[in-house]
Amino acid sequence: MSEMVYYPPDSQSTNVMKLGEKHGMQRLTDLYDRADADPEWFWPAVVQDCNIAFSKPYDRVMDGSRGKPWTRWFTGGHINIAHNCVEKYGDSDRPAVKYETEEGISGSMSFRELNRVTGKLGGFLQEAGIARGDRVGIYMPPSLEGVVALYSVLRIGAVAVPVFSGYGIEAVKTRIQDSGAKALFSFAFYSRKGKTIDMQSTVQALPDIMHIVKDAKSPDVFDFWKSVDSGTYVESADTESEDPAIMLYTSGTTGKPKGTVHVHGGSFVNIVKEVKYYMDMRPEDTLFWISDLGWMMGPWSILGANALGGSIFVYDGAVDYPDIRRLWRMISSNGITLLGLSPTLVRSLKSRNAAFPMPSVRVFGSTGEPWDEESWLWLFREIGSGKTPIANISGGTDIIGCFLASTPAIPLMPRCLYRGLGMNTSVLSEDGHDVVDQVGYLVSKSHCPSMTRGIWGQPEKYLETYWSQFKDVWVQGDWAMRDRNGYYFLFGRSDDVIKVSGKRLGPNEIENSVMEVPGVNESAVIGVPDAMKGEAVVIFYTGENSDGTMEAIRKKVEESMGKSFLPKFTIWLPQLPKTRNGKIVRRVVKRAFLGQDPGDVSNLEDTAIMDYIKEVGRIRDRPDDFGGMSR
Repeated sequence: MSEMVYYPPDSQSTNVMKLGEKHGMQRLTDLYDRADADPEWFWPAVVQDCNIAFSKPYDRVMDGSRGKPWTRWFTGGHINIAHNCVEKYGDSDRPAVKYETEEGISGSMSFRELNRVTGKLGGFLQEAGIARGDRVGIYMPPSLEGVVALYSVLRIGAVAVPVFSGYGIEAVKTRIQDSGAKALFSFAFYSRKGKTIDMQSTVQALPDIMHIVKDAKSPDVFDFWKSVDSGTYVESADTESEDPAIMLYTSGTTGKPKGTVHVHGGSFVNIVKEVKYYMDMRPEDTLFWISDLGWMMGPWSILGANALGGSIFVYDGAVDYPDIRRLWRMISSNGITLLGLSPTLVRSLKSRNAAFPMPSVRVFGSTGEPWDEESWLWLFREIGSGKTPIANISGGTDIIGCFLASTPAIPLMPRCLYRGLGMNTSVLSEDGHDVVDQVGYLVSKSHCPSMTRGIWGQPEKYLETYWSQFKDVWVQGDWAMRDRNGYYFLFGRSDDVIKVSGKRLGPNEIENSVMEVPGVNESAVIGVPDAMKGEAVVIFYTGENSDGTMEAIRKKVEESMGKSFLPKFTIWLPQLPKTRNGKIVRRVVKRAFLGQDPGDVSNLEDTAIMDYIKEVGRIRDRPDDFGGMSR
């Protein structure tokens, strides 16, 4: 186990400690314990502390009468997300949204103006026939218009369906058609790494719904800002706690993407809780999470920041264009104090020696994938100057939130997470027993407010995916370990688990060792069928393509993990297959390597690398022709 490298200089000043002290608790562990044990006390305490407004008080905090998987929250209450994030601050001239485009256009919009334009755009949607409960797609890059569109949809009680701005025609069509969306927000075009991204031709493949397009170039669609101008201002709808608000799609490696449904009440309350207590967000802060509107962290960061009276910063381009210092310039010029990024981005910065401190950032956020220790320490020491805490969080689209999170209020060690506040998490063995200091399944023993209210149109799939492995326990699908002090460590997806000669381990355990080898930039580990061992380890890596590096990887794995886990193949790749938000997709790598159908790959940044992996896999059993592999 690693040693602590960060100790909070003044934990009493953090939002989460203030919550505990307000309720007579001097130790943070007491707050976490009570939150798990007494949800009917904890969640109302969050609502009050975060100043979340219900237009009609709720009758019950939670109602599990339909069975635990179908628990409803804040029943009888009326609440609207847009009211809490925008309308409530409608008299304020503080910036709600700060924005910048890759082309250099920047500015801000106050809460007062955001209230006006979302009210008018909401009125336009209603006049165009969009009613409460109707789905509306948002196919836009992170932008002022994307924020306005999101709030306008939520304002009238319709359901926002964010779609990743980098998707092609088929991926967009699949999600929009599955959701039954009646309208779609998009751009005509935008700039990414200096190239013009044409969105108009993609949305034209969906002719049977209404299109509202920024910089519309066709008479058959509505122009975004003209639609705002023509709308009649409306106030936020009187939505109920369990009314759907946002539908987010998860991408599996097989089958079609799943639509997860999130509501105005419980989902929103949990988002605000997380941004306030995990990121320590305050009204004077500006939060920038490097994400897309189509990923969970897009809506999560926007809603959380604005609900707490703070500013959200959005940027539609690549943070390293035209050069790596662009990220630092944006942070400085926009007063960004809270920065969310991924381990993948940090590894990229590290490989380019971009070791420039960010003195204005007081908390780093991180999610998307497990850390390796070297990259975590590099961010902490080089960018954070050994002073800035890393709020490492882990959850998923299916809960629009986090089961695990380290915070600025606790001591931190590399890669660590901490148990989620009020999420009643644990790690279970194969037979369903709680385990400590042992890798197992990450679970939640409670129903939590932000859990999806099902999978759109597939209730049986929802039960099978999350509630079938252990009775009345949500299985998140992550391979994790918990220590006796409440800290957690992730080891990849549990369905990526490798079983060598009866010994089970997560791929991240081996990847951590590989990342310590000089010349390695990134790595991905899979298990493949083996006649002797059941499964054998295969290591893919990027970096220096040499026999020396491959041999160093083998020696490091033997030293760290033992001979049993020596790789059958060590394979250099020009790049690793990743989703568009930076996650390495091991299951797709495995299927391609074994010559199997990789399933849905619409989520990948670049599918060309899959052909390379297929070809490498095709020759894997020919000892005279390895080409970039070592046995």
